[in-house]
Amino acid sequence: MSISVHNLPKKILIIRRDNIGDLLCTTPAIHALRKACPGCYIVVFVNSYNAPILNNNTDIDRVEVYTKAKHRAKNKSLLSVYIDKLKKIIRLRKEQFDYAIVASSSERVREWSLAKLCKPKSIVGYVQNKIKPRECDTGLDLPAGNLHEVEYVFNLFKIFNVSVPIPPMQLYVDQAMANSSSLNTSLTVGIHISARRVKQRWPIENFVNIIKKINSEFKANFLIFWSPGSIDNPKHPGDDEKAQELLELCIDEPVELYKTDTLKELIIGLSSCQYVICSDGGGMHIAAALSKPIVCLFGDSSATHWHPWRVKYKLLKSSSNNVSDISTIDVVNSFKSIR
Repeated sequence: MSISVHNLPKKILIIRRDNIGDLLCTTPAIHALRKACPGCYIVVFVNSYNAPILNNNTDIDRVEVYTKAKHRAKNKSLLSVYIDKLKKIIRLRKEQFDYAIVASSSERVREWSLAKLCKPKSIVGYVQNKIKPRECDTGLDLPAGNLHEVEYVFNLFKIFNVSVPIPPMQLYVDQAMANSSSLNTSLTVGIHISARRVKQRWPIENFVNIIKKINSEFKANFLIFWSPGSIDNPKHPGDDEKAQELLELCIDEPVELYKTDTLKELIIGLSSCQYVICSDGGGMHIAAALSKPIVCLFGDSSATHWHPWRVKYKLLKSSSNNVSDISTIDVVNSFKSIR
């Protein structure tokens, strides 16, 4: 199914309310949609956690941002969060969108429910067995084969006559912040030491080991990134202690801790690196969107579904699906291979 060029939609709402990498993997389809429908009004509905990914993105007319309960400020009540979200839904409903796209590689019940609340003329998204689309909706089966998240999402947009090949991810660096940065411009390797899932975490001594080996051969500088906060934080545990430990163990190495309290700061920091070493996660997808060669460590996530998109990379995955079983020798050799 595709829409006639004489009947292209005037307003499209795109819903992507999950994580950083997921939203980045949607930007190629949005970019292609803008080219296919240059006069269309495009709004993307996201959460406050992933929203900075779309800063300065000229493919989008408006970014509608709501706050998830778990991300609310300390002085914000749970009730106020839900009221704010309801107000945004009412605002979107009044705009009378032609289409709402549930941009995901799977059947997303909450996103479909959210789309229905916004009352577009039609909803586009994947359905399996939990969702009952309205007669006016376009519920699609998942394509056959093992595809990348970018490809799954792009497939949803094909009814709008988007053209292939699929473009790269779209991410725009705040040039004012980048130009004011005092980071070293010589060979800089970015290392992100944090990972959300346990099987994606690499021991701190392994990071220390590769820093020493890479520096001894290439005389590189190292920027260390991590999830900010204490490990004791019950809602959002961070790796402040782990970063400090690494610094102490690398006292004689050219290592700099680069604390990123905001997503914008992480983007700026990674943009200043020539190479990146990290586990699968949001930081990896940001580095890929910035066209950085990457050594990426994969645990129990699918390498086919989530590998860095359209960038030079070396992916390491152990038979145990546990990042801790990946050797430092393999990481150092992989770094050499992407240079």
